[in-house]
Amino acid sequence: MVANWSSVRLIVLAIALALAGEMARAGAHETSISEAALLPRFCWKQYMGPKFSGPGYYIPVDTCGRITNHYCPGLVYLNRAMRTIGNEGQRRADLLVAKDATLYTLRGIKGYPNCQIRAHVETTLRIIDNELKALH
Repeated sequence: MVANWSSVRLIVLAIALALAGEMARAGAHETSISEAALLPRFCWKQYMGPKFSGPGYYIPVDTCGRITNHYCPGLVYLNRAMRTIGNEGQRRADLLVAKDATLYTLRGIKGYPNCQIRAHVETTLRIIDNELKALH
């Protein structure tokens, strides 16, 4: 059987592009170190491990509650949305995931008036809403 190299190259290219797309849109739990470094310091322990375990590298449970664990993944999706150009559907999807995580966090910190990240979360929601409005 004689291989048609043009067809083989086209198939290999299609597979490579499909895999690259999947890797580019990995879930927030599969965040690279460079993506994690763009997050606020209070997300670093969640993504970069125990060497970032001191104060300021995590969201304190005692002042913000346990329902803040979705906020940093939401910020990953917000950052991805802000870097997405030319794919309005993907940008909207990432913004909606970020909004859901942000609203979840706002509900979770409602009973914690001294939560240090409250202003950050509220500002994030305004940014997301403005970006979603701009897509319409």
